[in-house]
Amino acid sequence: MNLSILNRKARHFKIVFLIVLLYSCSSDSEEDVFLSSNKSLFSFSIKELPDLTFSGLSQGQLEADLISNANITNLTAIFEVSKGATVYIGETVQKSGSTTNDFSSRVTYTVKAEDGSTATFSVTINPYENQPPTANAGSDMILYLPVASETISVALDASASNDPEDEEMSYEWMLDDAIIADTEMAEVALALGIHEITLVVTDAEGVSGTDNITVEIRELGVFAPIDSGATQQTQNVLNNLAALAYGETFAFGQEFPLSFQLNALNYDLNTSDCKDVSGDHPAVFGIDPHYMLYKSASERQLHIDETKAAYENGSIVTFDFHQQSRTDGQIYYDQLTTDTDKSLMYDIVNDLNGSRDWYFDEIDMILDIINTDLGFTIIFRPLHEMNGGWFWWGTQTENHSPELYIELYQMTVDYMKQRSDHILFAWSPNYPFDESYYPGDAYVDVVGIDYYTPSKASLQQALVELTDFAEQHHKIAALTETGQQNYIFDNTDFWTDNILDAIEEGGSDIRIAWVLGWFNAPWDGSQNNLFIPNAQSPQEAKDDFIAFKNNSKTLFQEDIQALDMYQDPSMN
Repeated sequence: MNLSILNRKARHFKIVFLIVLLYSCSSDSEEDVFLSSNKSLFSFSIKELPDLTFSGLSQGQLEADLISNANITNLTAIFEVSKGATVYIGETVQKSGSTTNDFSSRVTYTVKAEDGSTATFSVTINPYENQPPTANAGSDMILYLPVASETISVALDASASNDPEDEEMSYEWMLDDAIIADTEMAEVALALGIHEITLVVTDAEGVSGTDNITVEIRELGVFAPIDSGATQQTQNVLNNLAALAYGETFAFGQEFPLSFQLNALNYDLNTSDCKDVSGDHPAVFGIDPHYMLYKSASERQLHIDETKAAYENGSIVTFDFHQQSRTDGQIYYDQLTTDTDKSLMYDIVNDLNGSRDWYFDEIDMILDIINTDLGFTIIFRPLHEMNGGWFWWGTQTENHSPELYIELYQMTVDYMKQRSDHILFAWSPNYPFDESYYPGDAYVDVVGIDYYTPSKASLQQALVELTDFAEQHHKIAALTETGQQNYIFDNTDFWTDNILDAIEEGGSDIRIAWVLGWFNAPWDGSQNNLFIPNAQSPQEAKDDFIAFKNNSKTLFQEDIQALDMYQDPSMN
């Protein structure tokens, strides 16, 4: 072969080899630089503290604050770094999810890339700083000293206090720099006066928090019936009602609880819808002489016997009177047809057309029941709901005015107290409370309000206003009628949500002696028209009424019997 040809081939092979070699070396070098110099930190967390949140990842200075006490001397880091990089602390290789370290001081990590270049990041976990506990001594209190007592028991309650670390706390109640109790809940005896009490709660680290309440003990004083000749028993009832109203509980009552049940009159006075559901009769019986004066002799006797059963078992008795008009024999104004009945209130007050004699004749029949058939204290609330337009003594009557009503009310009270000493007198407008009809302090022992279908908020406000009025006039307050038709299905929790919660949340701003629900009508067979549940009611409605009854704030017959409301309060 020609030597020149061989030389040319050899030179050509060398050129191709060098080109391939140069290309290969250039590619390998570029890939090596990209893979080995990457040393980024993508994520970091602590296995034992998964909720710990770190900031500063992009700056390589991670920091987190502990949200509770925790041991941070032996924690496992979970991290993600660039592919091929190795993580060190000092000379020790770190394995994500397995290597543990002490984080009680700053920890510095080194991330080493494949090419030997390095980057660092630090991790700081700030220890939890013990937070002081929060003391909560409850709301300020105003309490009334019972008759013939030098001190009153005051319930102290620190259960709303808390510690952020959920550590066990100790309690100290301080009065005048002295410890008067050292438990979360306590009963202490306080005398008349204003007492500033400090609650000190201390956690396991010795850190404390404080709260203060003012407990004012006022003198309840003696309540005198407006009838200066009232029997001793009547005086006892008034003062026991005052102690009840200005205390921490209230009595539950119902209109005709024994005799009225769905579908028929009930002559078994050992039973009631109230007892069938809750296990006890009401503490207050509402009785209407309408059903004694205008019904059969047997029904008259039934209600007299029911009233006696209430008294014999310690319950309080109230009378309201849905009096029929003189000529038409109607209660409601829109059912009146005669002009004389439409002006009946005016005619009674002004002694026209024999209306006054007729009126007093009817009052005499009620007095005969009270004096002869019963012979014990009755709370009578005549001419109720006068600020509504439905009764013949209401706002639609001819020549109506608050002044005309007041004259009729005062005339009624004067007539009755001259003929019986067994009566306390109650005045109860319909909601909203209207002071313009108030007959005056000399004519009222109890101030009430009738309020049907109340919301919790509006009832609470109404009872606060009623309480304020009662305190200003040295009277006793009561929710004299309430309820909600169709509540059994439409508002099952009425008795706890609308009534009990309103009173409880009102605290010491609400002071009432009783709450009276309306009757379960015997001429009706519908659950929709019940005002308390009966044995056939849905379980949800019964459960709500049972919860209402079992609340420590409500009193039923057994509770009121133990208070002996007809006895001298100084003997209780």
